[in-house]
Amino acid sequence: MEAEHWWSTWAPLWNHIEDRHFSTRVTEALIDRMASDALVIGAGQGIIVRYLEDKGFRALGLDINPQMVRIAKEKYGLDIVEGDAGDLPFENESFTTVIISSGVVDYGADETAIARFIGEARRVCRPGGTVFIAFYKIPPRIEKIYRKIGVIDTGDAYDIYHMSRIFEINEIAEKFPPLCAIPIKKWTGKSMARVNFEWAMVGLTRPKEFMTERKWINRLFSDGEKIGLSKKDLIDSVPDTIPYRTRSQIEELLARINIAFSEIRDFNDCTVVICGK
Repeated sequence: MEAEHWWSTWAPLWNHIEDRHFSTRVTEALIDRMASDALVIGAGQGIIVRYLEDKGFRALGLDINPQMVRIAKEKYGLDIVEGDAGDLPFENESFTTVIISSGVVDYGADETAIARFIGEARRVCRPGGTVFIAFYKIPPRIEKIYRKIGVIDTGDAYDIYHMSRIFEINEIAEKFPPLCAIPIKKWTGKSMARVNFEWAMVGLTRPKEFMTERKWINRLFSDGEKIGLSKKDLIDSVPDTIPYRTRSQIEELLARINIAFSEIRDFNDCTVVICGK
């Protein structure tokens, strides 16, 4: 599985990334609707498990990737359960709160798998409990830029996030920013004149959010090199494309797979579907 290779390669750096997938900020915003016992599916190295425990909750995490589970134990002393979101190793009605991190539903899962993940989450949730399902979201200002330069393409059932293109643009921009117009033209099909104008506005005038994102990416590479992870290996492990769902596309998905929900809330880094049990 392409995503598994990505997670395993980036696992030593995941502490820099994990708070972008159902973040601590989102958890705090929804915490009044959570209760012990809580299960975090797609827990990674356990940032949300730790956050909930610090708030006095009994919480448990599950992740499919053995590298994440190992680091969670060795670095944070957490016994994250290694397991599959589609076949949870828990009894019916074991938890009052179940959180599905955005990485579970967004990275390569088809609609049948997503329905199975949500079904399993609801199976282990107690009556009166709540299931939170997160879909990945890029902060609006950055998303707008990514759509302009072809990192995100508009699709039918869902949009396409070309994650690898972020790193390609970043590499070119580090050397000579005007050359970024060449791949952008290829990706978008726009005229070179329009691409040059839009890139001048996006890449050369350096909006704060875009430059902050680029600095974050370069810091990841720098930290990787310090522990023996080459930039090439990190970039090569990243999936070429993953689904990127707008709110309306999420609603259409839930209708197709017959998932009832009580509310959808938009946050800066994810869209959260809330299902009562």
